[in-house]
Amino acid sequence: MMRLRVLALGIISSILTALPVSAAQRVYINYGTLGVSFSVDALETFAQQGKIDRQLSFVLNRLNPKQQTQLRAFLQTRYNLKPVTISRVSYSITGERLLKRFGLVIKTKSGQNGFYGIRAAIVQSAASPEGFTALNFLRKFPTDIQIDIGEVLKFTRQISKLLKDTDTLVSQLGEQSITDNKTNYARIPDLRKLGNYSVSRRTINLHDSKRDRAIVVDLYVPAAFHKSQVPVITISNGLGGQRDRFILLAQHLASQGFLVVVPDHPGSSDLRQKQFFAGLYKENFDAEEYINRPLDITFVLNELEKLNSIEFDNKLNLQQVGMFGYSFGGTTALSLAGAELDFAQLEKDCSFPINVVNISILYQCRALELPRQRVNLQDNRIKAAFVFVPFTNSLFGKNGLSRVNIPIFWQATDEDIVTPFLLEQLPAFNRLTSQKYLVVSENLPHTRVTIQLMDKLLNTNRAASSEELRLVAQSYLEALTVGFFKFYIAQDPEYSKYLQSSYTQYITKKPYNLKFVKFNKSNNN
Repeated sequence: MMRLRVLALGIISSILTALPVSAAQRVYINYGTLGVSFSVDALETFAQQGKIDRQLSFVLNRLNPKQQTQLRAFLQTRYNLKPVTISRVSYSITGERLLKRFGLVIKTKSGQNGFYGIRAAIVQSAASPEGFTALNFLRKFPTDIQIDIGEVLKFTRQISKLLKDTDTLVSQLGEQSITDNKTNYARIPDLRKLGNYSVSRRTINLHDSKRDRAIVVDLYVPAAFHKSQVPVITISNGLGGQRDRFILLAQHLASQGFLVVVPDHPGSSDLRQKQFFAGLYKENFDAEEYINRPLDITFVLNELEKLNSIEFDNKLNLQQVGMFGYSFGGTTALSLAGAELDFAQLEKDCSFPINVVNISILYQCRALELPRQRVNLQDNRIKAAFVFVPFTNSLFGKNGLSRVNIPIFWQATDEDIVTPFLLEQLPAFNRLTSQKYLVVSENLPHTRVTIQLMDKLLNTNRAASSEELRLVAQSYLEALTVGFFKFYIAQDPEYSKYLQSSYTQYITKKPYNLKFVKFNKSNNN
């Protein structure tokens, strides 16, 4: 139930706007033919004083004292939502889809979808001196509210089952991996430590004239050019990410002898997000980014081929390139690995009402704005890809993902409220038929931003340990990527020993356990 509330808050914090002409006085709770109502004043008295009057007794007396205390705290907890920010999001395609889905739960008194009222109440409460609270939301809703308990219970059961099934599956996941080698990892190089090469960073400005697209690229260059060939890794960031989002990973990989390439993706970059919130764009990214992002990587590799002879003495190995992608960047990486858009699957999964338990579906559905035509974005120079919590399951479907034919290392987390492991990560991973590896980290979120939401809702102080979370997640990422890319891109067979469950057990730091499973091409399902 704790993560249920976290998920609900994560969804609510993504939304709404308009000016209410009046305010809710009563809340009507309907379940089939049964119904009960109470005034917002009575609920406020309960929240502030703990008093339960006759109107509320039918509902609240079914809660134990601890649950009543938690409800009082929830009703009064203030969330720092910026009115302008949520207003921008509310008028985006993604925001409207989300609000209309919740409008099936929170309706007007007459039973109409509560979309407009929800949007009005969120922005108005966020703009008020009291800030956004559940109580203030009720006060700002423009009509009396009808809550469909049937929908609430359906949603709750879905979440509860998801959490239970996820916990069960992750706990069993490690058992699928056969005890591999007996390597003494304390006696071989520690991949969590920096490598032997010093690293320099340089920035180049490129322009793709065919697409009229300016692309800024950071290169992390190792002092390794006495070697005959220098392997290359590209990094594709998530939605709204800055180029330096993975600066530590880029430096770490470069210190191990890789030249690391980190480009901006103009249509979904940090600058684009700022412009969106400033009102310069209606959407926070263009649907065409599903095409343009992979083309950005291909264009940059083409430009590097030109620079190879001029600036790198032809020592860059650009025919054996590795790809790392996070979130939207993971989606980009899989496109370059051969995955293709599956519009039939998208049409099915994006039909109303959408499954908002998987928030990433809201972003995947944006691809339906594209022309219905087959687009092959595979770049044959990409020989292996490491993807970290990508959103792909509906976007590519079974047919699209089955086209991937290079080794894939897939990292996921069990506390991901954006791309849930059981709904989004595992089904997509299972659709791959190439050589593949799966690592699931326990108790780590999709992004550390969600930790603040958890703390606010649950009255905890987990954010105080966010630095520990960052360091643990960073060490895992650095070790796993080095081992994978050394084996498949640098083609050093010695690094196969790092692609084993025994290695993930060696670097695991409790309670952030790593569960590792290797699937050979011959035993894929």
